[in-house]
Amino acid sequence: MTTPYAFRPLRNLFLALCFIGFCTTACKKSGSGSGEIDPRDQYVGTYDGGYTTQTLLNNALPYSDEAGKVTIAVSKSQAVDELYLDFTFNSTTKERRTAQLTENKFTITDKQSETIYFGTDSKGSPVGYDAAYTANGQFTENNLLITTKSEARAVSQLLTKNGSITCTKK
Repeated sequence: MTTPYAFRPLRNLFLALCFIGFCTTACKKSGSGSGEIDPRDQYVGTYDGGYTTQTLLNNALPYSDEAGKVTIAVSKSQAVDELYLDFTFNSTTKERRTAQLTENKFTITDKQSETIYFGTDSKGSPVGYDAAYTANGQFTENNLLITTKSEARAVSQLLTKNGSITCTKK
């Protein structure tokens, strides 16, 4: 004949195993991907604003100025620290750039040069010079700010084209 207390250690062992199983499966594992917040999400959207550029001779004498409207659609790329910036200048000219993101600041990585036009040839056509290009920007609250700089040598002149873009998120 068995006593009523004979199965108590087995019951306690079963309850202990169930408790340990519950504790280990109820906790969310880090790095699982579900529920993690991508910091780029706060920057994704459409930004409207304006741009200005100024070309200088020898970093002093203004040669030409340009201003207009710009819309930038920001989206995430496959890389975790990159964004795509789709620019539309004056509702006509479009270009896509990739930005390397560090916190709220970024650098345009896929454009290293652009053409700066200075003077005309014998036929009256503008002469273009290949210029080294850099662009940096940052997100501040609902704003997107970008500065660009291009430099080239034309004959004996240093051509510098500085640009500024300021946009607000829609």
